[in-house]
Amino acid sequence: MRLYAVAMFVHILGVIALFGSFVIVHRVPPRLRGATRYDAARPLAELLFAMRLAMPSGAIMLLASGGYLAYRLGGQPPAWVLVAAAAVLLIGLAGFAVVVPYARDVQRALAQGDGALGADAARTLGRTGLATAAGAANGAALGVLWLMTARPGVVESVSVVTVATVVGALVGRRAARRLTPGPPDGRAA
Repeated sequence: MRLYAVAMFVHILGVIALFGSFVIVHRVPPRLRGATRYDAARPLAELLFAMRLAMPSGAIMLLASGGYLAYRLGGQPPAWVLVAAAAVLLIGLAGFAVVVPYARDVQRALAQGDGALGADAARTLGRTGLATAAGAANGAALGVLWLMTARPGVVESVSVVTVATVVGALVGRRAARRLTPGPPDGRAA
C-alpha cells in the first residue's frame, strides 16, 4: 500500500487548506468592517462562513498525516516535529475558538435587515480580535514551514515558532487597527 504517498498528499492538502483559510480570514473581515449596508456585507459574510472550518480542518489534516509521517521516522520524533505538532494544534484551536464563532456571529448579525447596517450588526462586524488570532496562526504556520525545511534542534524550533507567532499577532493587530474605520464624524471614539 502506498500509505506514505497518501499521507504526504493529505499533508499538502492540510497546508493548502490552512493557507487558503488565512487568505479569507485576513481579507474578508476588513471589508466587512467597511461595509455600510446589509446587501454589501452578506456576500462577504457568506464567503467567511463557508470557509470557517478550513483552518481547523487543515490543522487536523496536518496533525493526522504528520503523526503518520513522524511514526515512519521510527523512534522518538525529533524536536522540530514535536514543536510543529504543538504549533499546528494551537492553530487548529484558534480556528475553532476565534474564526468559527466570528463567522457564525457575522452570519447571524446579517441574516435579517435591509438598507443601512444596524448598530448591533456594525458592532459585530467591527470586532478586530480575529485579526490578531489569525496573524498569530499565520506566523506560527510560517514557523512550522521553516521547521519542516530546516529540521532544527529544540532551541531553534521553539524560537522560530515563538517569534513568528508573536510577530504575526502584532502585524495582525496593527493591520486591524489601521483598517478599522473610525467614527463617521472623524472624532476619536
